[in-house]
Amino acid sequence: MNSKQRVLTTISHQEPDRVPVGEWGIDHDHVGSLLGRHTYWRNRRDSTLALWEGRRDEVVESMIADYLEIIEKLDFDIVPVTMVPPKGLKHPDPPRRISENRWEDSQGRVFAYAASNDSIMCLTPSIARMEIDENDIAALQHSAETIDPTEFELVDAVCKRYAQDRAIVFRDIDVYDMLMEPFGGDQSHKLTIPLIAPDQIARLIPPALAWHRAVIEHCARKGVAIGMQGHDYGMNSGCFIDPSILREVFFSYQKQIVAIMRENGIIPFFHCCGKIWDILPDFVAQGYRGYQSVQATAGMDWQRVKHEYGNQLAIWAGVQCETLISGSFKDVEDEVSAALELFMPGGGFIFGSTNSVQFGAKTENYLRALEVVRKYATY
Repeated sequence: MNSKQRVLTTISHQEPDRVPVGEWGIDHDHVGSLLGRHTYWRNRRDSTLALWEGRRDEVVESMIADYLEIIEKLDFDIVPVTMVPPKGLKHPDPPRRISENRWEDSQGRVFAYAASNDSIMCLTPSIARMEIDENDIAALQHSAETIDPTEFELVDAVCKRYAQDRAIVFRDIDVYDMLMEPFGGDQSHKLTIPLIAPDQIARLIPPALAWHRAVIEHCARKGVAIGMQGHDYGMNSGCFIDPSILREVFFSYQKQIVAIMRENGIIPFFHCCGKIWDILPDFVAQGYRGYQSVQATAGMDWQRVKHEYGNQLAIWAGVQCETLISGSFKDVEDEVSAALELFMPGGGFIFGSTNSVQFGAKTENYLRALEVVRKYATY
């Protein structure tokens, strides 16, 4: 049984030869350490700086080469991919450094380094708007009709190497941000739009669906097996928007995207952090077949998830991010062993972290988790 067969078997809630393994993401500090070199793979800070300097090809070439190598080194069965910046990208207004960890562009927008995830963030929100206009709709429709094929360079390279042997996951199914970005403003402003202007959001759905259809059809032609909708609707206390608003504004749109994936032979998965008991039945009803980022530390008790949804959703989890960051080897071993005992029976289980192998986690903890899985996760 090869990796792809292993993943498809477990998604069908049958027991494969062993539990498949993979990560939603593994950050650059781990990849660089394991490969023994600097990498741009999930290197948010260095990639941003390089793109500002016009070094797009250097970034993308590193991403492709290093990701292909780390897939082999860690023997991932399930392999997420993303789109990349287009070839020839030139930043129209590259920010200049104004202090050690701050930058500013010609419009006065300030950017700062965020150590929590090793990224560079814009501190100056764009102008907040309550309405969109025909130009916004036309721009999104144009983006759907003119996707630069070089944005698929990573997708194409990974599919060319692994489409027959490993289960490739397209990560860039964008349900929330694509609809909300045109409204500008900060996060607080965006949270008000679904409450007071759902009709404005609805105007963007047709061109957003056109964009998704275009990228999903490309992925299907290349051999992508799974499409991943990834947005965090939850926090530790529950959903950050009332579930009734999510259903009214976003979930019918999600269901249409699921239908496009199914039309193209792609299996729908979702990534969603936080405490999402109130909307988990909605994901099942929409046709999703896999759930990644099952965050027990936010209240998504694994036993309950397995009991109530284990026959409907493939569960992609196994070790908490917090354990990888601050746990001991014994903590890792105990947690992984408990996850295998709970999730393995009957299939429907993919092993990975509860989000990603994050920047600042202990690489040795993750490698120990993989050792336990390789040793004990056979049927």
